[in-house]
Amino acid sequence: MSLQIFILGMLCEGEHHPYDMKKMLLKPLENAISINDGTLYYNFEVLHKKGYIEKKQVVQSENRPERTTYGITDKGREALENEIYSAFQNVTSVLSLYSSLMFLDKVNPHKLAFILEEVIAKRERNLEQVELANLGLPGVPENKKEAVRLVVDHAGQALKQDVEWLKKLLVYVRGLQ
Repeated sequence: MSLQIFILGMLCEGEHHPYDMKKMLLKPLENAISINDGTLYYNFEVLHKKGYIEKKQVVQSENRPERTTYGITDKGREALENEIYSAFQNVTSVLSLYSSLMFLDKVNPHKLAFILEEVIAKRERNLEQVELANLGLPGVPENKKEAVRLVVDHAGQALKQDVEWLKKLLVYVRGLQ
């Protein structure tokens, strides 16, 4: 999951304090996503230095640390859109798309559908290669063939699952058009 996409996307929805953002959305997903406070605050600082987000309000209350609320800049909105497209173009794992999925309303669905079609075609070509690789396993020593078959089988199943899921996502994105 790209934490920076998540932060920028959430700030597109409204101004937030990092800790409030973590409680609001990450808490229900804590079993799927592991983000510690240091990583969260570090990414806020990185985005601030890039000019993607800006400090909106600093509140100091008794017996509590200072709380800074952030908002997104125009440069940040543009970066969010580009990062979402990039996440899909360079996908290595469906898990890495989770944060992008939450903010598909921030991108052009026609462009994203085109990107998804390319990603699906590439995964299907990879699946064909995996299936062909499992046929004879030339060059693999006999005592390693079963282990290699298991690896190839798992890779093939994972690719099939990814392709099926990406096709469902493509149908969803086309529905946004």
